[in-house]
Amino acid sequence: MPPHQLRDEWKASCSVGRELTFDPAQMTELLDHDNHEMRKKFREFMSDPVMTPRYDIPLAEERDIALQRLKRICDAGFISVKDFWTNPLRIFAAHEISAVIDPAMATKMTVQFNLFGGSVIKLGTKRHHDKLLEGIDTLEDVGCFGLTELGYGNNAVEMETTAVYDKSTEEFIIHTPTTLAQKYWITNGAIHAKHIIVFAQLSTDGSKKGIHGILVRIRDDNMQIMPGVRVEDMGHKMGLNGVDNAK
Repeated sequence: MPPHQLRDEWKASCSVGRELTFDPAQMTELLDHDNHEMRKKFREFMSDPVMTPRYDIPLAEERDIALQRLKRICDAGFISVKDFWTNPLRIFAAHEISAVIDPAMATKMTVQFNLFGGSVIKLGTKRHHDKLLEGIDTLEDVGCFGLTELGYGNNAVEMETTAVYDKSTEEFIIHTPTTLAQKYWITNGAIHAKHIIVFAQLSTDGSKKGIHGILVRIRDDNMQIMPGVRVEDMGHKMGLNGVDNAK
């Protein structure tokens, strides 16, 4: 049954023989506490047929639906990475409502806009902003957040991935020296992402500079893996199978 029909039936059953002791509109205003008009429109938008829950479907279809749902939300303008500059609470409101419908889609949203997009905004320059921000909003440029390593989790201080600056080519050489150093559980990485921000131990002229984030292209515009990059799909999980995790 579509969500809007479930809501209508629930409202009807709750109202039979009962008198409300509060104003629902005022209660909603209190609980929402910010971006009220956006939240109202977003809840109405969630009756879109693509948001109807689907069960017992193949892994590939579940991942595709999660991306479709996120794309519909982006196309409708309910979230933008630029909101971090103008109205950060709007991003959090979008997450709150999205998670009710599809937690896997909400997870992809978090990585795309908060972790990847937020890092581009905060750590990037105008050059990065001009190149990526529009694509982040439209999902033309889906990205990952490459912090977690197999051997160290989110313990960034101990991570082994290295980034060495080569002056002769003006490039960073990203290297995974051991099995434990591989980036792990990387959301969006298995199928949908073109970019990743790799956190690594930076060295220049033999001097260690600590942990830095390096923007790396992992797929071309035809979604083919870039040379020198290896991506493995982590496959089916106990839950959130709309999330395409990679290592």
